[in-house]
Amino acid sequence: MIANQLMHIKKIWNYGIGRTIIAVFCVHSVSISIGICQGYSAILLPQLNKSNEYDLTAEEMSWIASLGVITNPFGSILSGLLADYFGRKLSIQLSTLPFIAGWLCIAFSSNIYHLYAGRLITGIAAGMSAACYTYVSEVSEPQHRGLFQALGPVSASFGILFTYVFGTFFHWHFVAFISLTFAIFTIISVHFVPESPAYLISTNKSKSKEKTFDSIMWFRRSVAQAQQEYQTLWAQTHTDPKSDKRCPNLKNYFKANTVKPFIIMVVLFFLQEMSGIYTVLFYAVNFFQEADLSLDENVSSIIVGLIRFAMSIIAAFLINKFNRRTLCMVSSGGMALTLGAILISNLAVTINHDLISNITSQQILQIFQLICILLNVLFSMTGMLPIPWILVGEMFPMSVRCIMSGLVICIAQCFIFLSVKIYPEMISQLSFQGTVGIFAISSLLALLFTKFFLPETKNKTLEEIEQYFTDSLLGSDNPEKQMEQNAFRKFSLQHHRKSIDLFNQSNKLKSFKDTNNVIVVKPGSNGVVNEAFDQKYECFDGRLDSSKNRRRSTSMIKIN
Repeated sequence: MIANQLMHIKKIWNYGIGRTIIAVFCVHSVSISIGICQGYSAILLPQLNKSNEYDLTAEEMSWIASLGVITNPFGSILSGLLADYFGRKLSIQLSTLPFIAGWLCIAFSSNIYHLYAGRLITGIAAGMSAACYTYVSEVSEPQHRGLFQALGPVSASFGILFTYVFGTFFHWHFVAFISLTFAIFTIISVHFVPESPAYLISTNKSKSKEKTFDSIMWFRRSVAQAQQEYQTLWAQTHTDPKSDKRCPNLKNYFKANTVKPFIIMVVLFFLQEMSGIYTVLFYAVNFFQEADLSLDENVSSIIVGLIRFAMSIIAAFLINKFNRRTLCMVSSGGMALTLGAILISNLAVTINHDLISNITSQQILQIFQLICILLNVLFSMTGMLPIPWILVGEMFPMSVRCIMSGLVICIAQCFIFLSVKIYPEMISQLSFQGTVGIFAISSLLALLFTKFFLPETKNKTLEEIEQYFTDSLLGSDNPEKQMEQNAFRKFSLQHHRKSIDLFNQSNKLKSFKDTNNVIVVKPGSNGVVNEAFDQKYECFDGRLDSSKNRRRSTSMIKIN
């Protein structure tokens, strides 16, 4: 039994998506550090308040919370530049260095300025980690991309839950110190996975062709599939052989297929932040206090963290099964309803205090509001929190993907900073009811926006998504239909590729690399003749046609 399971795992590793899963896990491990950074203020501020260690004012506490995101935009821009010029792998590894420096600064802090510095530095690191979504989108197949991209929010949710749990039982100094281990794990594990094929093929360096094919083969473990993907990448990146793909023409940034996804993503992130998702995250303990719930705030925040983590796992499978747009609509609609319920219950109590004149009524109201808050977190995790981050790695053409993704994430981080920074002022000026009302209206607007403006990207290749934005702004009568036609053509190619694989297996073909690093397919039975030539990754599979006594090609894919 165990031997069979081990054999099954070995087959997945050698011939399935096992290696891609490992690479995705290693790359997304940086998101655990992001989650810790996001949730850290929720355990730091209450501990500082109780101990009076630094005797902080409300303004100083808001700065501690918001400084964790104020430098995110700078890190996002830096991430785009590093990923474009030095590769996705190195960009992700470099992002762990400020994490290490920031956590050490906080762990050994002795005054508030050390805390400020630590939060600023870890904020830079969180922004620099944006390259992980680009990497995962480029190494994943369309049918798995949604699931693999969703592992980023899963990892971040785990980091948040880790922070809430450890912050309940341990001092914030120790939590900061223990957070170092995740950054160290990332920098080591990412070293052992290949660079993104999309980056390698765009470098125009010597041996870039061989390195690109090696990278694809590491992930796919199929010569035919690797050849097909190589051809697609080559055609996409080498339409102009004289251009430097890492320094794209500035006109590419103003083309239709760049401008429209940029506008869509900026609006989507703005509505995401205005709906209060990250406000509840950064001020989890404080939010429960404002809601006037007579529950232990730390326990309540752990419950929120557990729900976020569990729902992020469920959402990963939902994203792989259901359309992105549908999930965003359900998510934003559910958030609007739960926030509306919290608002109405608070207003009712404010208008008529007799509603909670006895202990039983108070307990019912508190349980109702707690359920609404937890449902709000649940709905946010099914779409509006993870999907915008997933779309960042999918929406832009490859020639501008890293820079534009970094720019969009930079803007999103600015929105997060503003929403976190102004929350205490909103509570002071608008009251808790007014703040929740703004969150509810923003959630409703997000529902309408995703319904009418957000395109569907599920099971679409990155090339098909790029073509959709080109067609939709260049006069196509039905861009969605065009996307479906492109998907059908892609399916036909995949079907043909699978037929080739079945043919090769039926003739017991085996492949190896000779001393010149040339893939050679060994001859099998039934008159199969195979050739490798030109000292490149070029493979020709042929069969002798006995009836006409000539060679008939079953597949020939030439790599230029």
